[in-house]
Amino acid sequence: MDETLAQALQRLEIKGPVSHGLLHIFPLQGDTHAEQDISLLEGALQAGTLHIEERHEAGSVPELRVVNEGSRRVLILEGDKLIGAKHNRVVNSSVLVAAGSDLTLPGSCIECGRWSYRSRAFSPGTGSPHVALRRLETRSVHDSLRRGRVHRSALWREVHRKAHLHAAASPTHALQDSRSSPSARLDAFEKLTRDLPEGTSGVVVAIGERLVLLEVLAGPRTFARVFRKLLSGYAFESVGLDRPYGTPDPQAVRSFIETAAKAAHEEHQAVGSGRDVRFEDDGISGYALIGERGVLHAAAFAG
Repeated sequence: MDETLAQALQRLEIKGPVSHGLLHIFPLQGDTHAEQDISLLEGALQAGTLHIEERHEAGSVPELRVVNEGSRRVLILEGDKLIGAKHNRVVNSSVLVAAGSDLTLPGSCIECGRWSYRSRAFSPGTGSPHVALRRLETRSVHDSLRRGRVHRSALWREVHRKAHLHAAASPTHALQDSRSSPSARLDAFEKLTRDLPEGTSGVVVAIGERLVLLEVLAGPRTFARVFRKLLSGYAFESVGLDRPYGTPDPQAVRSFIETAAKAAHEEHQAVGSGRDVRFEDDGISGYALIGERGVLHAAAFAG
């Protein structure tokens, strides 16, 4: 196990769940040593200090060019959606972009029916992909790092499955179009942003009794800035389902966190700053981006 990650997870305090429908979210409070004055994707793009575009004129599906002209580091999260250029992408690894740096950002296609420019630069997409798609993407990155194998077809099948579930029409098979049909139901989850207690720096997410995700950010300020976006993905995972019912026992939540903390890990070269840690064990797979002071972003997926 990675000691920095294990210690951060083991120190987490579990609070009572906030719920809507089948979605149950257990707030986590704990270590904030890693929280620093960093920018996030949306803020840096809006400020005009961060630029994301196709790597070259012909384009390359898994690679984008990122230029940070600002004086602050920018944290780009796994699951961040990028809209425009030759087709829409989702970021498949969390990356810390140093000030004044230029790097290649890994991404995956979430719009397989278009390959033509709509804009030169990308803009941030609304919301986050649902949990099942993020889990598939994390496993795809694991396979790519270990064996050089990438299973993009599984990601596209998941995009199509979600669109079919919600009877969503999209001429370019774009993931964001799947949200048009259940949009009113997704809006109802917004109340959970007000129900979450102050000081929350992470969550365990369950659909009924089934635990699906552990997600932790650098600290409560960072988490508060991204929770609405993450919540949209959690909610999208649960809408359209009529089961399972029930709520997980807090002890099951604690066991889930401990399993992630004890999982065997592999460390890989980070795309930007920090350390990229990958882990997979006992039905859990996940990753962590770790900075000088601690965990910047970590997620563990069940199943």
